[in-house]
Amino acid sequence: MENASRPKYSAVPLKYKEVQGISAKTFSEHFKLYEGYVNKTNEIYEKIASGFADPSKSAGTYSEYGEAKRQLSFNLGGMWNHKLYFHDFENGAGTKPSESLSRAITNDFGSYEKWKEDFVATGMAARGWAMLCFGLDDGRLHNIVLDAQNAGFPATVVPLILMDVYEHAYVMDYGVARKPYIDSFFNAINWTYISKRYDISVEMHKLWSAQ
Repeated sequence: MENASRPKYSAVPLKYKEVQGISAKTFSEHFKLYEGYVNKTNEIYEKIASGFADPSKSAGTYSEYGEAKRQLSFNLGGMWNHKLYFHDFENGAGTKPSESLSRAITNDFGSYEKWKEDFVATGMAARGWAMLCFGLDDGRLHNIVLDAQNAGFPATVVPLILMDVYEHAYVMDYGVARKPYIDSFFNAINWTYISKRYDISVEMHKLWSAQ
């Protein structure tokens, strides 16, 4: 049973209003969705902690407890995915991958250009998110499709880049044209943050492999 005194989550405020290619209106409306995931996560945790349903009756077909857990994973995914997504636009224009990350991209994809081509194609294919992640098990980079907030995220990977490709991320700026939004995303993300995340992931892989 969840702890009733669990601290509540809060949405992390944006430190910018807009970036090149993605408008202030889009970020303002998009941020409201992020806040909704945060609020719903807190609500579900409170509901579970209240003892509203008997956990011993949980079942995969249907149960109140099981449905609460299912929706909790969806809202946690929405909260954490968006937190990372919004964070990585801060002061991103003009940044580039570090030497260590560039080498890893070349080793695993052949070149930066080939990686980007695959990541763009991943973003065009995804229903929800495209993710560049680092595998703690194999120590390699992977481009992965997430079709929902809680679907397609493999265990033992660390997200390095999360690109929201739900229509709400770009429809106000580009209508239903996803590709120009993806181009703007690449021009605005902060590779300094992503590169540091990669270096930390490499150290995590060393610890993971030593088990």
